[in-house]
Amino acid sequence: MQKWEYCAIVGMAGSGRNLVPYYPALWYFDSSGFHATEIKGDELQIVAQTIAKLGEEGWEMVGAMPFTPKTSVYENAVLFFKRPQA
Repeated sequence: MQKWEYCAIVGMAGSGRNLVPYYPALWYFDSSGFHATEIKGDELQIVAQTIAKLGEEGWEMVGAMPFTPKTSVYENAVLFFKRPQA
């Protein structure tokens, strides 16, 4: 049976062409929960580079959804990725 690894880019505010990163982080999920790594750099450019890097590492984007933490006034987005476990 195929097993999968999952991760997500979390924290991009806006929609469509107005997508602006807002404290973006890369979350890796496992059976104990998740651990996050802050994505630092030039806003949208660094998110694009992170997506490209994930693709090179075998991650496939499988979904997106809106996400707004209770402490935020911005509507955020989450991009979900998966890849086969080694």
